[in-house]
Amino acid sequence: MTKMVCMGWKKLASIIICSSSLFYSSIGLCLPAEKPDRAPTVEMVQVEVMTDSVLSSRVLRRMSESVKTIGEHLLLGHTTIEVSHQREYYEKLVRDVFDRVLVGYTVESVVIEPSTAAKILIRIAPWGDTVRDVKIQVDYSGVTMEAVPLVKSDMGKMEEEIRDALIGLPVDAVDWASGVARELIRDILRRRLPEFHFSLDVEAGRQTNVRLSLFPTGQLVKDVHVSLRSNTIPNLLLVHARPAVELQARSLRGLPVDYVERHLKYFTEKVRQATLTDPLIRQFDLKVLPVVRPGVDAEVAVAVEAETYRITAEVLLDIGRDKDNISGQVHVGRMVGSYDELFVEVKVLPGTMTWEFMPGLGHQFGSDTWAGARYRTNDQEFVLWLHQGLGGRWSLRAERWPGIDRNEVGIRYKLHDFLSAEFVLTNDRNWLRLVGHL
Repeated sequence: MTKMVCMGWKKLASIIICSSSLFYSSIGLCLPAEKPDRAPTVEMVQVEVMTDSVLSSRVLRRMSESVKTIGEHLLLGHTTIEVSHQREYYEKLVRDVFDRVLVGYTVESVVIEPSTAAKILIRIAPWGDTVRDVKIQVDYSGVTMEAVPLVKSDMGKMEEEIRDALIGLPVDAVDWASGVARELIRDILRRRLPEFHFSLDVEAGRQTNVRLSLFPTGQLVKDVHVSLRSNTIPNLLLVHARPAVELQARSLRGLPVDYVERHLKYFTEKVRQATLTDPLIRQFDLKVLPVVRPGVDAEVAVAVEAETYRITAEVLLDIGRDKDNISGQVHVGRMVGSYDELFVEVKVLPGTMTWEFMPGLGHQFGSDTWAGARYRTNDQEFVLWLHQGLGGRWSLRAERWPGIDRNEVGIRYKLHDFLSAEFVLTNDRNWLRLVGHL
């Protein structure tokens, strides 16, 4: 049967038709008849397959196409009068050929209705055991357990349709009918999972076992980098939220990059929900802004922000500076309106045990620009400041002391959620600063 399927219905039907025609001609069943000059000819063939057993529309369509192939080889181009005169011969030939092709069924009757659109009515009946149940095992090769529900939902009712295609078939017919299942799966994957290929193994029996294996194709996500950051609360408060986010981020591994891009909203929402499992974030109603960047090395970046307060804490270590090279700084601010902030900064210099208190105000210009002024109570100096995001991990800090004509510029790169490196330039000297974000 495997050889028959590989040869294809049309080629197989042609061989059987030719051999059967020679046989029936030799015993006198093929009666010669001349074609009247003006008699209409058969231009198309329609087929109706009838059976008392329940079959899926796809299986019936495959059977009808097979009978149609046989009928077209026999009838197209012949006159309707010729077909009428030799109808018994054609019916017997169709029955004989289809009986050989359709393993698992017996052809009970064949009726041909001659016309320019000839119709073939064929009734079949199964023989032997039939498929009573279909057990389907799906192997999601390379897909993490967290991503399986999404892939399964994209498959829709594929498993149910495979069962419908096989249940009720004679066991001996499962071999060729599995081609219908492959056609069904190929059609569904082309529409709903174009980033996956598949293989299908069918073990025929009263309980037929089907093993469907899905294989992701194209560029795959190999690694995922996770970051949780905040400009308004200490990063230490996000430590407990990180494991849930990392677990969700791992669901991207092994998936095609195109598949992740197509379901970007789904994965972004999953990351947001994972972040919200942290009790602290829920308790203070913090705003969670996740970003998923698909790629071979994908990135999941989550910003967690407070809408009313801005609280940050930093430890500064200056390399190349002898005096006051270690310090700590805390910023506590409250938003007044949507873009303005009143704040107090406290800076401590452990070397001299000096404390600096600096009240101030700031205004937000766009999404990445802040500017304002602070007052240094220790030396009674006003400081104008600017903070500008430069995209990605880069940012710019600029400060000016008008009273003493002093300028300071820092170019910062965020190495990690808890560590940045900043190159500081002043009027008279430059140095490297490491910034720990608490």
